[in-house]
Amino acid sequence: MSKRFSSFFLGPLLCAGLLPADAQAQTEPKGLYATLYGQYSKIGSSTVNETGARGAGNSLRAEFDSGSGWGGDIGWRYGNGWAAELEWNYRSHSLNGLRLGGANFTRDGDFASNILMVNGLRRFPSTSTWTPYLGAGIGWVQEIDIDVKPDTGGTERSYSASSKFAFQLIAGVEYALTPQWRMTADARWLRVGSVRLDNEVGNSGGTVGPLTYNPLSVQVGVRYSF
Repeated sequence: MSKRFSSFFLGPLLCAGLLPADAQAQTEPKGLYATLYGQYSKIGSSTVNETGARGAGNSLRAEFDSGSGWGGDIGWRYGNGWAAELEWNYRSHSLNGLRLGGANFTRDGDFASNILMVNGLRRFPSTSTWTPYLGAGIGWVQEIDIDVKPDTGGTERSYSASSKFAFQLIAGVEYALTPQWRMTADARWLRVGSVRLDNEVGNSGGTVGPLTYNPLSVQVGVRYSF
């Protein structure tokens, strides 16, 4: 985990620890809330094999640019510092290269996912307008896919997989604008692990993998309490 992203996780934890005991013991109103957010995401490279008649070969280095995404959640605060929520997230990273030595077998591409999560959050409400929180979630990967556009301008190859398990860790802070409206900022480490994707179009019977899908992301959002 990079130093930059580590600071996002440790910041809310340190803030919560520095709160006086009476502040940490504060309760908050029970109720429903909803959030919409935008996302900046980073993902590591993978060493993969692309099989099939149109596959680029074995021991390829798949490298990705930083990505973006969006999502939202509907949650319930229990009034005692705990909350639960259902989250939907979509994110996408550009494929920077599919390389073997000095050769690059792609001119463009995309690595994306569509995921549903159930999260549990421990909030630390106080008399301040700031509320740090920590959380974890488990979820279902509805689809994860990659599109590969060859450097020669040939047919685009697309691969996908579905019904994968995921979990994530969350650390963030909420700022009250009004009693109903709040700004949120948090960091999330999502782990799907190693996946093999099967061909959809462009390379019948081919596969690509193993691709490691464990993105780190920062979200900034708006939350409304009903």
